[in-house]
Amino acid sequence: MSALAAACAWAVGAVLLASGLSHTRAPGSTRAALQAHGTLPAPTHRWLALGLGPVELVLAVGLLAAGAGLLGGPGVRALALGAAALCLGFAAYLRVVRRRTHGQEVPCGCGLGTAPVTGWSVLRAGLLAAFALVTLALPTGPWTAAPGAPVWAQVVVAAGGGLALAVATAALPAARAVPAGLTTLTGAAR
Repeated sequence: MSALAAACAWAVGAVLLASGLSHTRAPGSTRAALQAHGTLPAPTHRWLALGLGPVELVLAVGLLAAGAGLLGGPGVRALALGAAALCLGFAAYLRVVRRRTHGQEVPCGCGLGTAPVTGWSVLRAGLLAAFALVTLALPTGPWTAAPGAPVWAQVVVAAGGGLALAVATAALPAARAVPAGLTTLTGAAR
């Protein structure tokens, strides 16, 4: 397994795990976000709110196992392809929501906090899709010692990279959101 493939698998897996747990625990908030988006037919909101979390959790657990080298070949490729398709679907959907809501603040519903749908939400979904595609493209399978780099060191580097990618990607929209009425320390409005 390459460290880059593992880091990308762990990054996507970690973000989908957090999102999937949130969607599974609170399908009502997902349903409310879908209603606020006003994009999909109302009858689909309930089943999407109930089904999204479990799908994310299956992909998350699989990608985390793949990053650990516990899965290889076709299994990893299927999981990475599924995650890429899901994340590309999120990016396309959020882009449509942004266009339809004309700058109104609507909740993202991503399960990663309460940030509104912004261009950063679209970018996050696109980055996750790209990470999944990297996992799809690179060799996967059990970890093997590389010249000058024992397995444990490769795993530590990959895990650290995956965690950093996951945190940075998950926090992107919230970090860029500027609340209305924000003032600086000197009291000036932003």
